[in-house]
Amino acid sequence: MKRNLIPIIMMLVSGFISCLFTMARGESLLFRMTALLGSMLLFYGLGCVLCGVLNRFDRENEERLAAEMALSEEASEGETDAVTTE
Repeated sequence: MKRNLIPIIMMLVSGFISCLFTMARGESLLFRMTALLGSMLLFYGLGCVLCGVLNRFDRENEERLAAEMALSEEASEGETDAVTTE
């Protein structure tokens, strides 16, 4: 699943749940709409934060993997140089 869809899905699900709860409680239309707007904005923001954290972890993992690959390549080159000089 693409990560840019996470905030949108979280927002829609929270809006659906908010609608169900406010309708079940018999709240006024104005309260329903403000609760819907508030929950959708809140969960959209949380989804964006979650995507940012996941992207940061991926970036750090890629950097760590690249550093390990470079280290292993240097080690293997050092071993081949030692074998050829003997």
